[in-house]
Amino acid sequence: MIILKSCLVLSLLTALQPVENQKVIPATPNIISFDTDYHKKGTWVQIPKGTKKITFNVKAENTETVLFWLVPTGTETWNQRKLIGYDIKEDNKDNQFTLTWNIDRPSLLDHLHIQALGEGIANDTINLIME
Repeated sequence: MIILKSCLVLSLLTALQPVENQKVIPATPNIISFDTDYHKKGTWVQIPKGTKKITFNVKAENTETVLFWLVPTGTETWNQRKLIGYDIKEDNKDNQFTLTWNIDRPSLLDHLHIQALGEGIANDTINLIME
């Protein structure tokens, strides 16, 4: 019995000792889902002509902020992007990020690029077309 108690005490004491050179690796952002209030046709979100507002919904883990970028279609257009909004995490249980964008143009043929920011960056893109 004394040996059993001694082993128990030793295991508890060694578990409480700090481990040298132990690195804690923070979890990187993970985009679980990304959608809008309009349907997709192929790889394009179909937005009816004349629409004035659209809501984007992102579910992401290990994320503090989500940035929403509008990027023109074509090649090498990243430098022409426009930040149309962002959403910041409310509390530790908040994994939902939303942006309602007031469409400020008569037509759309663009990419919506999102960046989930935390201890790193996760990216995703959907295509937008107004018909």
